[in-house]
Amino acid sequence: MSDPALVVLEVLAKHPRASRARLAELTGLSAATVGRVVDRMRRRGILREYSIDATGVGRPPRLVELDEDAGFVVGIDAGGRTLRAAIVDLQGAMRGRLARPTRDPSDREAVVGDLVALVDELAMTVPPGLIQSVVAGISGIVDHDAGRVLLSPDLPGLDGFDLAAALAGRFERPVTIDNDDLLAAIGEATAGAAVGCRDVAFLSLGYGVGAGLIVGGRPLRGASHAAGAIAYLTPDRLEDRASGRAIPARYREALARRARRADDGGSPSIVTVGDARTVFGLAAAGDATAVEVVEGVVRDLGDLIVDVAALLDPQIIVIGGGLALAGPALFDPLTQRLAEALPYPPRIAMSALQDAAVLQGAGSVALALARRRLAGVGPPSRPRPDAERPVLELV
Repeated sequence: MSDPALVVLEVLAKHPRASRARLAELTGLSAATVGRVVDRMRRRGILREYSIDATGVGRPPRLVELDEDAGFVVGIDAGGRTLRAAIVDLQGAMRGRLARPTRDPSDREAVVGDLVALVDELAMTVPPGLIQSVVAGISGIVDHDAGRVLLSPDLPGLDGFDLAAALAGRFERPVTIDNDDLLAAIGEATAGAAVGCRDVAFLSLGYGVGAGLIVGGRPLRGASHAAGAIAYLTPDRLEDRASGRAIPARYREALARRARRADDGGSPSIVTVGDARTVFGLAAAGDATAVEVVEGVVRDLGDLIVDVAALLDPQIIVIGGGLALAGPALFDPLTQRLAEALPYPPRIAMSALQDAAVLQGAGSVALALARRRLAGVGPPSRPRPDAERPVLELV
């Protein structure tokens, strides 16, 4: 049976303020138990209770709510190009964000040092000792339970490293790490395009490609912690065909083929294309080579979403990353492809959170852990019965 204090805190996370009678109704706890929990949490400064203006006779109603300044959590998004962090209060409001370029992805000490510096800078914006937990999203394959980075092509310096223990030692606070795309899926499910959905596929289509999967309200990690590693999908590697790094290369190769045909074997001129967005822009402007490349990329991504949808049957596929900014040029053909391929196609949506998706997911998980810490209970030891399960289980 769940701890009464934790039950009250979890209800107040969803219903920001409620009377004691309403809390008893929402939690299923007795009025006496709710009263004891509220009184104890008030004395600790975690909850506050106040009267509201009311007309008529009798005692004015009193409402209970979390004191948002009683504790804070930090979410981290560690990628090969940028390190981001955000501080979040107990009511889920993001109080501040910081970002800095990743100096050297292969230098473990530099990456860890920069993450510590980001968190320390954010911690200086709140009273000392109030950071309850830290959750970090790492690009790559992550052993969430062990706190170890198994493989990170974007941050090779962290390969095989017990990052959670290293950060916990520096922060003197509990630290959890997870795959960044999985946390992005959680972010979209808690505060983005997939709110209320129990089955979610988040596809990160940017400089690299990856996926975060939620099945039946629970994050899906896989036997080797590699669920969602869509970069390895065949034929060849999807990342080598349809990522932000591959699309400009495909454009240059297509130009070279056209040049060889036109020059009958002559040396093609070198063309500089900045990024995938440029190629999509050229296609929209009628550049025949760019149109050919974009059509090929959309076919590859169409194969991807049909496979994901057929295998997992999600309610929604959320697409984030730089390629999502292509807008209708990407989403319209993908939606049509799903409708033609499957009898029950899922909905497709652009990420509502964009570059804050991982931070939102990390913050949501950190808040769930913080509530357990404030209630004085540890992490759950086994899945709860279906009747007790919320839409999304974060821990």
